[in-house]
Amino acid sequence: MEQLTEFDYGMADYIRQILKLDIEKVWSWGTHDSETIKNGLQFKVQGYLMTGTVKITYDEVMDLFDLELLPDDSTKPRKAILGLYLDQLVSVIDEHVEYCENYKEQINEEYSLIVVP
Repeated sequence: MEQLTEFDYGMADYIRQILKLDIEKVWSWGTHDSETIKNGLQFKVQGYLMTGTVKITYDEVMDLFDLELLPDDSTKPRKAILGLYLDQLVSVIDEHVEYCENYKEQINEEYSLIVVP
């Protein structure tokens, strides 16, 4: 395994700051276990559409971010989305991890079955 540098830790912190700009969406993903990786950050999610790992890496040459979605469910395909601007990160992750068509109706239906005493 390649040793992480100050740049890697700085980039991971920078990505965390980007994610914090829309923290409510990030919380909706059930985000936990963030970890610094080479040129970026990875974290676990437990979203409505996907449970697994999200990897965000910075492409220095293109000055853009690359996203890799690794579902825990081996029947779901692994996805790579390349060349994202920083202001696209949260919305693109949300589209693949949590948000779906008729989102509010789906959530209301799923959670209407919960009976609170």
